[in-house]
Amino acid sequence: MSDQHSPSPDPEAEPEDQVSSLVWYGRGMRQLISTPALVLMVSFTGFGGFARESGIDVLHAMFMTLAIWALPSAVVLVGGVAAGAGLLTIAISVALASVRMMPMMVALVPVLRDKTTPKWQLYFLSHYIAITSWVFGMSKLWDIPRKGRVPFFAGFAVSLSLINVCITGIGYEIAGAVPPVVAAALFMTTPLYFMLTLPSAARMLSDRLALVIGFALGPLFAVLMPGVDLLLTGVIGGFLAYGIGYVKRKRL
Repeated sequence: MSDQHSPSPDPEAEPEDQVSSLVWYGRGMRQLISTPALVLMVSFTGFGGFARESGIDVLHAMFMTLAIWALPSAVVLVGGVAAGAGLLTIAISVALASVRMMPMMVALVPVLRDKTTPKWQLYFLSHYIAITSWVFGMSKLWDIPRKGRVPFFAGFAVSLSLINVCITGIGYEIAGAVPPVVAAALFMTTPLYFMLTLPSAARMLSDRLALVIGFALGPLFAVLMPGVDLLLTGVIGGFLAYGIGYVKRKRL
């Protein structure tokens, strides 16, 4: 005998692969109420205070958030301006701090795009690739139909960027209302959070090895060669992780 209490299918329910791009964008925006997004907002509050203490105008600080987006690169720019460095030196420093985004984008694009995805959408979204959005994409997009991945990712990344423009201004204005140690603690929440969450986005052996080798080499190079410690850690650790992963795949 059939179960008379079993729920009948909802005739208005729409299959996931037929959901409109606008709906997927809205679902991406819903992810703003999440730990990584909230942590980044707190960090940009600290960045606003840092910009104020460095003598940067509030509108300039907000424009940096919009135009640069990646928080470490914005910090490098503010630090260079505060130190009185030359324009060329600051530009090179910001470029070197941002070059890490290229392999992140290369890794994300195959997951993000569909066969029909216009290239201009990928070019546009490349601006919003930073640690937060990259971890979000690599951990969430696998469960989204191909058609919905671009608007879903845009709903999260673009909205998060625009919100943090406003939060930078708020942090700038309240910087004088909190002790310096509190502002520093707010700023440090981002690197601490990503040290704990990056492993969840590491799906391949090379990704996991890169994290382990990076954690091992980072402190070593920070002591031996503090001026180029991050660069050496990334280059050497990345090549080692990729090489070991490549050999492992060839043997399988």
